[in-house]
Parts: sequence; structure tokens; C-alpha cells
Amino acid sequence: MEIKQQRFKIAPTGRGAIFRLKRWFYSLFYGKNVSEDIKEKNKNIWLELSRRLIEEMNKREASEKPTRITIEYEDTPNNEFKPISVTIEVMEMKPLESFKIYFMEKETKIEETEIEEKEKLKIQLLEMLKKAKDLGIKLDDVIK
Repeated sequence: MEIKQQRFKIAPTGRGAIFRLKRWFYSLFYGKNVSEDIKEKNKNIWLELSRRLIEEMNKREASEKPTRITIEYEDTPNNEFKPISVTIEVMEMKPLESFKIYFMEKETKIEETEIEEKEKLKIQLLEMLKKAKDLGIKLDDVIK
């Protein structure tokens, strides 16, 4: 048996990413060429997998954020659905730069507005603190 990987495009929301995964699952593992007993087994595995994905995304408040899903699964000759792992990448949309372009009669003027350095550092610090918390690193350990 061969291990395959399916990586989907980024969806606007986590729910949309799961919907893409669902369409993929039903097209491959629940089609006309799959026997009825395998279909039922595949359906039960899918329901358990989707329940766990939704539960985990809700815990992390990721259902409304841009998301990409990658699934690794075993390729079997009788089309059994055997997922190995699912990677969920939750994205964040934020402006990197902002600028205005003015068009005047004979010249073009560009006015650049940057996010203040203080705000950039604040955002980076919050991201690092969240990552440290996820990894189980305490702030006291870092300061020492």
C-alpha cells in the first residue's frame, strides 16, 4: 500500500476548507466504483474524522479564518478510506503595507503610510507569546 497526500488550496474559512475535504472524500471513497460495505465503513471513518477536525478548529477559534488542509492517507486497491494524518494551516490576513497614489494633471504623487514600528513589534511579540504558550514555554524561563 502506498501513502498519498492531498493538499488543498487555501479556503477563505475553516468551514470552507472542511467542505473541500468533504467533496474530495465523497468523489474518491464514496463513488459508484466502491462496494456498499466499503462505502458504509468509509462513511463512518469520514464522520469521525470530520467531527474531530471541526471540534479542534472550534477549540482554536479557526472556523472563520483562512485555512488550508493537507491529508495523508493510505491508497488501497479496494478504495478503503484510511487517513493517516491531517495538517490544518490557519492563516491570518493582515495588511503588510498601505499606500495611496494620487493622479494629478501632470504628475503622479505617492504617499506612503506605514504601520508604526511600535505596532509591528507589538504584533510580533503577541505572536511569539502565543507560540511560546503553545509549546509550553513559560515567560519566566525566557527571561532568565
